[in-house]
Amino acid sequence: MSGVTAKLVREYVAGDPVLLECLRKGIVNYSALARRLAEDLEKATGEKHSVVAVKMALVRLAEKLESEPIGEIERIIAASALAVQDYISVITVPRESITRALKIVSQLGENSRFIQFVQSLRTATIIVASEDKEKILERLQNVIEVIDRQSAVILVSPRSIVTTPGVVAYITGFLARSGINITQVISCYVDTILVLNSEEASKAYTLLHRLIDALRRKYSVAEAAVGTGGGSTQPLQGG
Repeated sequence: MSGVTAKLVREYVAGDPVLLECLRKGIVNYSALARRLAEDLEKATGEKHSVVAVKMALVRLAEKLESEPIGEIERIIAASALAVQDYISVITVPRESITRALKIVSQLGENSRFIQFVQSLRTATIIVASEDKEKILERLQNVIEVIDRQSAVILVSPRSIVTTPGVVAYITGFLARSGINITQVISCYVDTILVLNSEEASKAYTLLHRLIDALRRKYSVAEAAVGTGGGSTQPLQGG
């Protein structure tokens, strides 16, 4: 049962960015937290879990988190640059429309100001510049959902982001702690694309800009190691 308990504790903590950060920094009361988690796990699984086993799992997880290369993660973010694409729409279609959607996306290609295609097991999502939305919708049937008034905040990072675990989790956790909801997260080589409600995009951009500036000071990084055209952070476009 201890192995099962440890796995459940890891999954529980992974779903709570604030708790994850507190464990990483060692600023938790392990006994009190273990009692709370044991109760929550019993409610979720219908099985009792030893408070001692939960506490041991928390301590081991905290030790693992403390040993993670947080410095390397922060250096990558410090050497990153920001860009924003405003006026974005998110279109979700069912599995049977994926082939058709791929063809449409391919035809729009470089002519669209912004376009991304993400496929999962049962659906596909097209993230596209709003001015091209109707070009897609008029050629698709059985559209599941359309979300308008979105913006894409793009973090362009050094090549090392590809081989360094935890960078995207650090960024999304950072925004989650500020109460910012992310509609979609897309990793495309060295680009991390965060799709958000346009009303929250400005706040997210400002927070990330401040984070990058703070980490550049912390690690004495003069400027981004990559460019987004001009080689520096970009102002929010549109309204």
